[in-house]
Amino acid sequence: MKRVFFIIILFSLIFSVIYAKEYGFREARVYYTIKPDGEIEVINDLTYWFSGSFSRAWITIPTGRYEIKNASVSEIINGSEKFYIYHEETEGRIPNTFDFTRNSKEYKITWFYRAKDTNKTFRIRYEILGGLKVYDDVAEFYWKVWGGDWEKKLPALWVEVLLPSQIENIKDINYWLHPKVEGEIGIGKDYKRIIAYAGKIPENQWVEVRVVFPRYYLTDLDPNKVDMTSGEGREKILLEEEKWIKEEESKKFMMEILKKIYIGLYFILLFLGIFLPLRVYFKYGREPEVNYQGEYEHEPPDNSPPSWVDMLINQSNSVSTNSIVASTLELARRGYIKIQEEIKEGFLGRKNKDYKIILTGKKMEDDLSGDLRTLLLQFEEFGKEFHISELRGKNLSSFKNRFDGLVKENVYNKMKWINEEGKWAISGLLLLWIGLELLYVILLITVPWLRRDEFLIYSIIMMVVLGINTILAFFFIKPVKRYSPEGKLLALRWKAFKRFLKDFSLISQRPPSSLVLWEKYLVYGTVLGVAKEVLKAMEMLRVPVNEIDWYTPAMAGSIGSLAESFESFNSSLESFSSAFASSVASSTSSSSSGGGGGGGGGGGGGAD
Repeated sequence: MKRVFFIIILFSLIFSVIYAKEYGFREARVYYTIKPDGEIEVINDLTYWFSGSFSRAWITIPTGRYEIKNASVSEIINGSEKFYIYHEETEGRIPNTFDFTRNSKEYKITWFYRAKDTNKTFRIRYEILGGLKVYDDVAEFYWKVWGGDWEKKLPALWVEVLLPSQIENIKDINYWLHPKVEGEIGIGKDYKRIIAYAGKIPENQWVEVRVVFPRYYLTDLDPNKVDMTSGEGREKILLEEEKWIKEEESKKFMMEILKKIYIGLYFILLFLGIFLPLRVYFKYGREPEVNYQGEYEHEPPDNSPPSWVDMLINQSNSVSTNSIVASTLELARRGYIKIQEEIKEGFLGRKNKDYKIILTGKKMEDDLSGDLRTLLLQFEEFGKEFHISELRGKNLSSFKNRFDGLVKENVYNKMKWINEEGKWAISGLLLLWIGLELLYVILLITVPWLRRDEFLIYSIIMMVVLGINTILAFFFIKPVKRYSPEGKLLALRWKAFKRFLKDFSLISQRPPSSLVLWEKYLVYGTVLGVAKEVLKAMEMLRVPVNEIDWYTPAMAGSIGSLAESFESFNSSLESFSSAFASSVASSTSSSSSGGGGGGGGGGGGGAD
């Protein structure tokens, strides 16, 4: 036992360590140096935090009309730079090495280290050829300084773009930060660089910087190191940015309208979520007025099969385990089966009771209800005789479904004791709310702007509203069922009969005049949950139970012992019914400015 306990603790610790492994970013700093010939040098400082053990990290850059070359990796330790050595990636993940690869889709820089529950800053260097677009009048640096493939949030991003020449006139320089993020962009105080800052960048969100400066800043222009484009560029770029600004303003305006629409929808949906179920309830759910003042019924109100009584009183769609017990007793009472109690010797000589069901072969009578016929046919499939203990391992789900269906067909459709119109209306409403909630979940997954910080709260409120409406609709499913006048009267009479069976003083004053009625009392007492009270009354009133020929106790004895045997039989059938219900359950459950997006670079990365 101690070994098992130790293994459980060990596995718990292992899984807790596995699930505790996580990483993220503290900040990223990216420095771009545009050289006079048009080549671009990049320094990318990434500061990670690690929870758990990690040994590899990587960044990716999608391929384009540019070329990435001369990649290197180092680690910043106490202000000093420790350079990693180039080595192709191996399964051993050699520490302090890096690998640089390219395929048709992306460049990938991978580096290897050892980190556990700590912070580390890595410096990734590379050069870009063809990353600068040069027109007849201006040069354009347009680059995704943070890729959209990162699956981690970035708290802070610092970007510097060092121009190839001193800025002579600030009017000659244009710069933008895309998209509309929490950040700023401007000219450095030394008039040599553009500096940008962005914060709280969510996962899978790219950020790009666009800088336009005069072509003559490139004092040593090399056409082989840039993307040469004929024509004037500045006017074209300004018009493009202006267009995006207008689109962004339009989006912002539409967003404000959409937020107001959402607020209106909240109230409308909440109103409908309350009003519609109440409307259905007042139309279908209010019970009919029935003039019945009886406190007790001294005999069964009618000859309904016990399972019908169960479904009628509970207004349910399926019968309880007591119905199977009572239906078995009813088949015995009507002579279709006999029940024989047996005492078997179990482990270490322990005495166990079991019950044998013996089919008598009696031909089915015309008035035998469909559910009782189904139960009898099910018993016949087990053979001419069998023990209740043998049934516990059998899959009876299909039988249970047929049994419930037959009872419901009679109670709801044939006898029309219960009206379900309101239930179907509420069920349709419930499906509507669930469908809308699922649809909104799909929209949240597929439409990124619904997850933006400024709009996420509206999405969460919408989910809450739809959830409340779903709960309200579910709550009304049962209350909107109602009795027909005949069903209501009959249900009241059966409840009065149950009170009579529970009141021993009354049953002793007006006992049944025949053994047949006592047998009915036992059957209906079982389905109504008061069988023990009936057995007690039979014992106290010295009912001649020895004349009951459909039940044979293991040992004949006094009336008291026979009544005790009856109670034992009843509890055994309840145990069987519980096993039966479990079998059914297990078998049926299986089953800045806006716009942008045109810059080069991007990509993402990860760590493990």
